[in-house]
Amino acid sequence: MPFKRPAAAYHESSGYSSGRSKPPETSPDVNVPSKRSKVRRSAKIFPSVKAYIVQAKMDGPTIAELFMLAERHCERLCDYAEDADVIITSITMRRRLERHIYKAVVTPAWLRDSVAEGEALECTPYVALQDLREETINNCPVCNVRPCECEDTDVDEQAPGPETSYPSPPTPAPKSKLAVAGPSTLARPIPSHLLPLAPPIPTELSKLRYASKYACQRASPLICLNQALAVELDIIKRSRALEGEERSALSYSRAISAIKAYPRRITSIRQVEELSHVGTIANSERFKALSLFSSIYGIGPSTARRLYALGLRTVDDLEVYFGVEPEEEESQLVELEHHERFGRASESGLGETWIKIALGLRNDFELMIPRAEVEEMGRVVMDELNIVEHGCVSTIVGGYRRGKPQSNDVDIVFTHPDPTKSKGLCKRFVHHLHKKGMVTHVMHLSGFHGHNPLRTTHWDSLEKALTVFILPPSSPFYKGTRRRMDLIFAQPEVYWCAVIGWSGSIMFQRDIRQWAKDKKGMKFDSSGITRRYDSKPFYPKTEKEVFDLFGLEWVDPVWRNADV
Repeated sequence: MPFKRPAAAYHESSGYSSGRSKPPETSPDVNVPSKRSKVRRSAKIFPSVKAYIVQAKMDGPTIAELFMLAERHCERLCDYAEDADVIITSITMRRRLERHIYKAVVTPAWLRDSVAEGEALECTPYVALQDLREETINNCPVCNVRPCECEDTDVDEQAPGPETSYPSPPTPAPKSKLAVAGPSTLARPIPSHLLPLAPPIPTELSKLRYASKYACQRASPLICLNQALAVELDIIKRSRALEGEERSALSYSRAISAIKAYPRRITSIRQVEELSHVGTIANSERFKALSLFSSIYGIGPSTARRLYALGLRTVDDLEVYFGVEPEEEESQLVELEHHERFGRASESGLGETWIKIALGLRNDFELMIPRAEVEEMGRVVMDELNIVEHGCVSTIVGGYRRGKPQSNDVDIVFTHPDPTKSKGLCKRFVHHLHKKGMVTHVMHLSGFHGHNPLRTTHWDSLEKALTVFILPPSSPFYKGTRRRMDLIFAQPEVYWCAVIGWSGSIMFQRDIRQWAKDKKGMKFDSSGITRRYDSKPFYPKTEKEVFDLFGLEWVDPVWRNADV
């Protein structure tokens, strides 16, 4: 049993990025929205059905969701339509599906609703094209197994199909969630360049190159065709990072980002799994312990290795070492002023105070946040911000903006059209939320610093607060669950730089910064763009203008998932 930590605290940098690590037990399937599924995760709904998904007219998150549902519940997800029993599509024009007329052609809701009900549903209510209704019913694998009770149902009387339940947007990607505080008539009109473009900008995938050296020139979906291989390599990458071998970890990160953008299925996954260290690393006691420790908010690789060297192996060991008491999870409310003093010196990492807090709140922090709750948190925050300062705008960024069905935390970027009202607004707003009981802890609170073209650390110079947030009891999503929420305030002239920087993914951001340096002689981060040789600043007025300034093709956020 490890000894209890002595009274004298030992402080060591742990790195903010470690707070975003996933627990080692997390598999790539945990983000799949299960809706109201009545079956066990391992059960197949369609054990004898082969499916093919027509990706046209679907956005990135929809494609990822349907692929994962089909791979989990169907006999096989086919690469070619000719091999499938069922064609799933959002296309409504017959001439684009003419070669599929001898198949059951259904809308995506057939797959979603079948999984939700726990059994394969008949195809009739989900016919994608009504002039192919007869062909779909005749070829439906479910209707041909048991009598279909609704074959004679009139078209006008049938149950609403997925075109009304799950509309597919005409563009290839959903745009960022942006909110405006206050009524539509503002004393100071919001400049148009702070609002997203309408209609949204489509990504021209044909102009992106999957073999490019830079992730910012590739289209990286949330779930790629070779996701299993990427996950195996990610185990090695995390092992290297946990052991302090950053260069080796970066090499694996680059390999993963290249695989994420590869447009064809790699057929040698079985061989890769048999390579030495791929299957054994994940099962080693050291890797499991280091991964577990680094999944705790505030513990980075160096701190994880130090704790392991002391003989700690489990969460219980950590609780004993850091002196976490059971009642602290509910009772501890840290004073904001203490966090302000600590925050000024915490840019290199979170101290042991926050590790202790994170351990007490770990049961809440381990729960993923559904997209609907993310949006509710954004709405509540904007309503409160309107009370503090009228007329702000915001964008929910992070994994949410890249199309993830669930998030580990919530990141929101704010600004105000009047630059004089943006500075200091972060602290005022956090004080307000703290008094209202919505912010219970503040891990970091920083003020504004000018963009520094010579800075080499990853930490930007924006005003930000890393907080623990809880929805008010009046919210329909209130469950008393504490969530991690990062509030980032930017001046209006660098707002879209902040949105891009905080949207991720890590490798996409790393390579767009590298591209700006290598190809344009510029420095880019969330707090702005400057020319390196004379520090001249540039102020893009739209998100796309950042890409244009660097000579890059536009990449929608849902194609920026260059990490596992």
